Amino acid sequence: MSNIKSALLAICLGTAAIGSAFAQAWPPATVRIVVPYPPGTEPDVLARDVGNILAKQTGKVFVIENKPGANSIIGTDMVAKSEGDGSTLLMVDRLAVVTNPQLYTKLPYKWEEALKPVSDLAGVNLFVGAREGAPFKTFAEFIAFAKANPQKVNVGTGGNGHVTHIGMEMLAQAHGVQFTYVPYKGVGPAVAGLLSGEVDVAMAGGLVMQGHAKTGKIRVLTVGDTKRASFMPDVPTLSEAGGKPGSIPSTVFSMLAPAKVPDAVVAQISRAVATAVSTPELKANYAARGLDVMPTTPEETMALMKREAAKYEKIIRDAGIKIE
Repeated sequence: MSNIKSALLAICLGTAAIGSAFAQAWPPATVRIVVPYPPGTEPDVLARDVGNILAKQTGKVFVIENKPGANSIIGTDMVAKSEGDGSTLLMVDRLAVVTNPQLYTKLPYKWEEALKPVSDLAGVNLFVGAREGAPFKTFAEFIAFAKANPQKVNVGTGGNGHVTHIGMEMLAQAHGVQFTYVPYKGVGPAVAGLLSGEVDVAMAGGLVMQGHAKTGKIRVLTVGDTKRASFMPDVPTLSEAGGKPGSIPSTVFSMLAPAKVPDAVVAQISRAVATAVSTPELKANYAARGLDVMPTTPEETMALMKREAAKYEKIIRDAGIKIE
């Protein structure tokens, strides 16, 4: 009997050791962080910053791979179909992940089944800017002009279904106005359209708006936050500007993994990422660029994504946004 107990104990210990070893196996020699956006964008810079710190902390290689296109679907699909060893991760705007199923009639994956959230990393507040020479100088004047001139305000967006498109539609629904949307291939080109006078208004992160605001080429009307941004203190919040609070979304960049990655490994990656984004060096860097550090657990990220999916379903349906 004692021999049987000893054998069972040995099996249990052996199984625990294997499980522990597997859970500690991350990161492998090389980790690829896929960014479904062009180089130089906020999630790309964020991925490179985090990758550099993780490389220093672990002694492993972290490679950033840009796979832009189709509103983040191309890069997301690549990660969804990757191996389950934690060697491939996704850095993405989580709003794109949860709204794409509502925008596209067919997707090559179901995000709830193909991906596992790892952690949120940072949030970016969005600003509304007007072109130089626009017939309005404040947010209140902008809304009044749009009400008096339905569909006469041309709004540049980062593409059909992009967060800036959905964000401006949220603003329109909340304030009872109608815009004409001009889709570009990304926020950068949309802001370029604003500078050239092709469009009247655009929505973007503060980093993109700040330099042009200083030169007077863009008049920043408001920021979708409850407090003013430290790097653009003259820009009023939505409430201060006379707008309806909550009618401008924020962009949250999150890290996700293929669903095949074991929960124990996902939890380990999440802890490593939280440590990386909480370093004083990175926090100071983020603050200067208008990003808020906000690491979360996998469970917290999943709950937030499901909540957003339900919230934006109605907004997208009411706006009639659909991409074939």
